[in-house]
This record gives sequence, structure tokens and C-alpha cells, in this order.
Amino acid sequence: MVVLRGGTVADVYTGTWVEANVEIDGGRIVYVGPRDPPAQAEVIDVRGKIVAPGYIEPHTHPWCLYSPASLLEVAVPDGTTTLVYDNLFFFLAHGVDGLRAIVDQMNAAPAHIKWVARIAAQTALAEDAFDPEVVAAMLAWPEVVASGEITNWFGVTRGVFDRGIAAAKRAGKRVEGHNAGASYARLNELSAAGISADHEAITAEETRQRLRLGMWTMIRNSSLRPDLEPILRELAPIVPAARRLMFTTDGAVPSFYAQHGVIGGCLRIATQLGLDPMRALQMATLDPATFLGLDEELGGVAPGRRATLNILPAPGEWRPELVFVDGEIVARDGELVMAPPDLKWPEGPKLTAPPPITPLNGVQPVARYESAVINRRVDREVRRGDLQAALVARDGTWITQGVMENFLDTPGFATTATTSLELLVLGTDPRAMARAAARVAELGGGFAFDGGWSAPLEIDGLIAAGGFERALGIERELTSEMQAAGYPFHDPLYSLLFASGDFLPEVRLTPRGVLEVKTRTVLKGPSRIDTVPAR
Repeated sequence: MVVLRGGTVADVYTGTWVEANVEIDGGRIVYVGPRDPPAQAEVIDVRGKIVAPGYIEPHTHPWCLYSPASLLEVAVPDGTTTLVYDNLFFFLAHGVDGLRAIVDQMNAAPAHIKWVARIAAQTALAEDAFDPEVVAAMLAWPEVVASGEITNWFGVTRGVFDRGIAAAKRAGKRVEGHNAGASYARLNELSAAGISADHEAITAEETRQRLRLGMWTMIRNSSLRPDLEPILRELAPIVPAARRLMFTTDGAVPSFYAQHGVIGGCLRIATQLGLDPMRALQMATLDPATFLGLDEELGGVAPGRRATLNILPAPGEWRPELVFVDGEIVARDGELVMAPPDLKWPEGPKLTAPPPITPLNGVQPVARYESAVINRRVDREVRRGDLQAALVARDGTWITQGVMENFLDTPGFATTATTSLELLVLGTDPRAMARAAARVAELGGGFAFDGGWSAPLEIDGLIAAGGFERALGIERELTSEMQAAGYPFHDPLYSLLFASGDFLPEVRLTPRGVLEVKTRTVLKGPSRIDTVPAR
């Protein structure tokens, strides 16, 4: 038995700070109160310290160059001891059996790793959903706590995902949405259709609308959308009494986590803005635990709960001195003391380099970028020096071609860091584009500028082998190289990832062709590689 003696317990259930000893046995809390420690107990003196529940990240994507294991190198020392991981790319790349192997290995992590089961892809692979029987089987896994975000909310309103949503409800799991840009009337429809939660509010009013309609609402602080501060400033009058509010970082890039931490960073912002530390802590612990159906196990300091705890210097000081997971010390003074799993990855999809790509000409729907991930459709004649863009199947069988503007100025660049898991090739010179693509294929996935910088992403063309520091180094190099090639925005990794998504305005290169997202119209279909006509 271990006893944490003399500390002040953050009682998230009553919203108070209580002096109490905490007894731990078999990885669980067995007593919270004033009695003296048993004679045989190992006593850890925490007088003058706060004993708080471990923080919970309810929504993240463990493939932004880091892996499900290497992300823990920054998350756990920050006090984020429970992370809910998206299964999408691992399911697409490795199928159910490969995904299961990854989930099994992550069960040995020095953290509580939970998962969502996606109902649908997010790259316009098809307008129909994943096989509901396959989804239902994954929803039954003990590690799966919700269904994954449905980015195509247009499909939700048309009933495309009814069977998958019904499977989640039967399994007692909440359904995450991705309701970016949805009006209040549309949010009513989505809530009625079974959407339980959303993380896409980018203003205080959008946050308020989701709360009013009963949605569990995550306020996001991420590299792409650092919206937490402005939302909390405007929502300050209602946050103390509001329910169903949580924090998320939504899969930020490595440099963001290195600078800000994970949920600890959200807590620091919240209290710097004047939010009561206890209310902020509830939003990082008990509220997400309740949303995920884990509040009998996690999210508070009480008997029967897992002994997953942060020892903090004082209320409102969120960087833990000690981190416990199931009664074991896993981090001390900002450093992991228990290593993440050394993941053995299933074999991923192969990559074939395409032949030189014939440039488009004539009038085309050009994607004119206004921000890192938002573009607008402009129909015009292709000009000399325009950035030609191609999404190419990994097996080299098809190609979707388009034109981009205000994005990059380079003869040739290629990457497999795409939401579609395919190869994205950009450039102004077809031969340079082909050479960049060939270099990425030679690497087995990654990034390459023709004749210049390249970096492999050994795992599924998305993830860097090794630890978090290597992922961080690659991201910094990518940012530097992209900026040198004229990239004008703040998040190059997400710009590349989302170029083939089907969920943000306005024009995307997808496996189904050039897609106008709002109308779901395929403006131009893909071509077979061996039948691309001369233009």
C-alpha cells in the first residue's frame, strides 16, 4: 500500500479543496480522509502540495509525425494521463487486425489509452459509411469509448450514417461530430440525428449554440485553431455554471506540444484568464471522464477510482511534480520515468512512384488558399507558373489533378502526409514533380523537394520512427523548407494533410476526384494513370 500523506485533495465532485490522506492499493484509491496511514504502508509526504486527478485529453490524432507512443513523451509529464486516440488512419492502413495489434501494444503504455471507432472516412472515399458490422465489432472493444468524429455532416443530415450512429448508441457510446460551419438550424438537425459532441466551435457564440442543443462541447487549443483564449474570454459569465464543457488539443503539431504541453497548456490559459482553478480542473478531468463514460474509473480522487494522479505545487500551477498512473510513478519533474511501448508496426501500404504528370491547362477550378486550410474556388485559365497539384494512388493506378494558388512556389515537392493516405505531388515543373515523387517512394513515404531537403516517414508515410524529438525536428525542418518555398501560412503540416480532406471549404483533391466540399459535387473525376489524356 502507498499513502500520499498531508496533501490537499482537489475534490472535483464538490468543487472544494480538502486536506486528506490518499491510500492506494492494487493501483486504485481505497481511502480518502484523515486517518493515519497503516503501519506497513509506504508513505509519500505531499504536505503543501495538491493531489489532483490526472488530466484527460478526450480527442486527439496520434499521427502528426509523432506516434501513439512518442506523443506520451510530452503528454504524461504535462499531467495528461488519459488520451483518447482516433483510430482512422490505422484502420485504413492496416485493417481491423492491424489496428487491434496497435491497440494491444498501447495497453502497456504509462497512461490510459482509449480509442474511438470511426463510422466513416474523411476523404470522400465513398459517400457511404464503413461497414456497420465492422464498426459495431470495434465499438465493442473495451478500449473504445466513443465513435469517431463524422466530418461529413452533410451526410449525417441525409441519413448516410444512420446505421453507424445506431450501432454506437446500442453500444452505449457517444457519437462525435465535426460540425464546422454548421448553422444553428443545422446543428438542431445534427443533434436530433444523434450527434453527441463537437469540437469545431471557433467562436463563443458557436460554443454557446452547441451547449444549448445538448452537445458535449470541446474548446480547442491547437496549432491549427488556438481558439481557447478568445472563446473563454467571451464565455466567462457562463462557464462556472455551464456543463458539458471540456478542453482538447485536437492533435496539434509537435512544436505546439513542445511549447505548450497538452491539457496542462489549456489549464494554464484558462486560469491566466481568471477562470477559477477548480472549475478549470473539472473541465480537464471529471467532465471529460463523464462524457467518455469513465467517471467510475477516472476523473476524480475517490475510493474505487484508478490511482491516476498529479501532485501539483499549488492550485492553478498545472505542471505536476509527480505523475501517478494506477499507483505507479510514471513521470517526475517534467520527465518520463517509465518508457512508452516500443511499437511493432504491421506492414503498411506500399508506395509506387508515378510517371511524369501532364500539366492541366485551359479553364480549371483553382483552389485559392486564404489560410492554412481554407481555400476558395476560382474558375480561370491556367497560367504559366501555376502550382499544379496531383493526388496519386499509392499503388500508382489513378490520379486526381488540380491547380492551387497562394500555397507554394516550387518546381517539385511530394509527400505522403495526407488525410487520404495517398501521395500528394505539387510543383510547376512536371519533371521536377516526378523526381520529388520518386524520392518519396524511395524513402517509403515522407517529404521531398526535388533536388533538396527530404525526410522519411517510416510508419505509413505519416509517422517518424523513433521518439518525439525526431518528430519535432522533422516538423521544424518542414516548416523552414516550406516557408523558403513561399508557403505563407502558419501550419504547413495541416495544410498538406487537409489538401485531400472532404470537410473544409472549398476545393479538395480526393480519391473521388476534385471535390467542391459544400455542394459535394465532383468537379472532375480521377483518371487512370495509364490513360491520362494529353492536354
